[in-house]
Amino acid sequence: MFVIHIIAFVCLLLFISWKFKLQLAESVPVGSSLLVLLLYVLSFFRVLSFSDYIAMAGILASVVYVLRRSAEQRKEAMAFARKELLSPAAMTAFGMTVAVAACVSGKAVSWWDDYNFWATDVKSLFYLDGFASKYANVAAEFGDYPPGTQMMKWWFLHFSPSEFKEGLMFAGYYFMNLSFLFPLLKVLKKRNIFMMASGAAVLWLFPAVAEVFWCDGCCADLTMAVVYGAFLTAVIDRKDHKSFFYYGRQALFLMVLVLCKNTGFIWAAFGLLFDYAYHFMMHKRQEAGQWKKSTDRRGLLFVTLLPVLTEGSWLVFCVLNRRVAKLTGTAIRMATGGMNIPAYQKEMVKAFTEAFLKWPLHRWKTIGIDLSPLALYLLLLVGIFLLYRFQELDRKKAGLVGIFLAVTGAIFYGINLLSHLTIFAVETQYLEPFGMVSSIERYGAPFTIGGLYLTAFLALNGKKPKTGAIACMIFVLLTTDYTSAYRALIGYRDTVEEVMAQRGEIVDEKAESFLDKVDGAEKGSVGRVLYLRDISDVSWVRNTYVGFEAAPVSVMYGNVDATSAESQDIVNALLDAHANFLYVDELTENGEALFETLLEDSEFEYSCLYKIIEEAGNLRLVKF
Repeated sequence: MFVIHIIAFVCLLLFISWKFKLQLAESVPVGSSLLVLLLYVLSFFRVLSFSDYIAMAGILASVVYVLRRSAEQRKEAMAFARKELLSPAAMTAFGMTVAVAACVSGKAVSWWDDYNFWATDVKSLFYLDGFASKYANVAAEFGDYPPGTQMMKWWFLHFSPSEFKEGLMFAGYYFMNLSFLFPLLKVLKKRNIFMMASGAAVLWLFPAVAEVFWCDGCCADLTMAVVYGAFLTAVIDRKDHKSFFYYGRQALFLMVLVLCKNTGFIWAAFGLLFDYAYHFMMHKRQEAGQWKKSTDRRGLLFVTLLPVLTEGSWLVFCVLNRRVAKLTGTAIRMATGGMNIPAYQKEMVKAFTEAFLKWPLHRWKTIGIDLSPLALYLLLLVGIFLLYRFQELDRKKAGLVGIFLAVTGAIFYGINLLSHLTIFAVETQYLEPFGMVSSIERYGAPFTIGGLYLTAFLALNGKKPKTGAIACMIFVLLTTDYTSAYRALIGYRDTVEEVMAQRGEIVDEKAESFLDKVDGAEKGSVGRVLYLRDISDVSWVRNTYVGFEAAPVSVMYGNVDATSAESQDIVNALLDAHANFLYVDELTENGEALFETLLEDSEFEYSCLYKIIEEAGNLRLVKF
């Protein structure tokens, strides 16, 4: 079926290009956004695999559409398709997709946040064919994390529907990011292999200028960054576009942006601020032409409301299904005064200041310039000034973009500092500049990479695109992190065996026995399991790894002190976990007695899966 999906997606891209007079590379982010939103809707009904039929229907509709045209129109359409498919930008984009997918085919989950949520959750989507039901979501501590990036990962995983392949998950993640960068390739005008290969290399290296967490894991911050950057360019790029496409593309990008991560709404708000300011400037200069003010108002309302409704749909789903993240809970406690913030704010501010001013964004040296967050912030403003100085931007447009970047950058870094003083105050790794600059690098990606994206777009679409392209290439080659970019594609192979061995060590024999009992891939409907161990055997690291291996089964963990616990404590734990099943490793001090009141006519056995039955307000256990 994967061939059907790919053909259907290419047909969609060709239709978008044909309908709205775009280059194929420019239509890729629009097609990716539509695909993500379609899969998002299907996930609510747990019918993701229904996309197989939608793909076949799409191909059939494309064939019918072409056949119903006149002979001259068919000839014109086929010539257009051939021209676009063989264009340098499209061929480079296609070649990059295939090459990246092949290179990361052996990649294994190794990043801590992937185990915590990004890989575990998409594994659940893969087996359940959509979102888990109430109290059945994996990675329960991250329940309200939006699923936007997960949709594209699922689509690639679905190319192998019978087996969860981590390499395909990474291929989907990288394609999601690249798809929003592909429009930059339209600067390629000739089918020159050397120039196409160089363009592909620079495009891959581009994000590593300011953020490298994506090189090891499925970091949603980079996805937010490229979507945000694509949105900013979509606001500027209004020439020759009719209002439906101009505003529709913006709305699609913002809808995907708010589904990338909980903080997506911040960048959506910044994007709307830029959108409104740009329209105000255009109207004041009376350059709107055929774009009437009333049309613009309706368009801006459309762009504002759709992402709000999209965000609302996810929040309503989370409320109805009791999905909440621990950071959301922390933020609520902080807002209500129920959180005790450690008294080392001065140390945190000092670490932030030193990291922001002095520390390089990369852990590895570049061949040219190691930029600090402040240096990159200032360099963005210098870049806009140079575009004005060399008459690539007029004074008002340069002023708008420069002020926007300066103000939103200052606001973001202020928010970032505030978050470390409050929500992240208990995470002591941020008391050191090394840990702090990593946080600034990761969470600042939408500003840095989004700002660089907008600047590159302006340079590539000015009066001297070749000069702009050369300047962009030089900047990337001098400032990027080659080591991390290489590790993401090829270098990871040196550590795969180590990663898998580490998994084997962390997931001990007791956990292996538990995984055999729940058999997540076959029993996706078992819901939530409460897994209890002795109080002397606490390991949140192991629990996280077990949660990944057990997906799509939702696992909650607890530790029992058999010397002081009572049967009611077990009942309370079952109720608090909203568990459907119970599994207990052997406890010290004759702990079986704690569970006897929950059984009828049998003795309690360790390392067995028990179904939890609730009758008339009472709980009992039945061996499964």
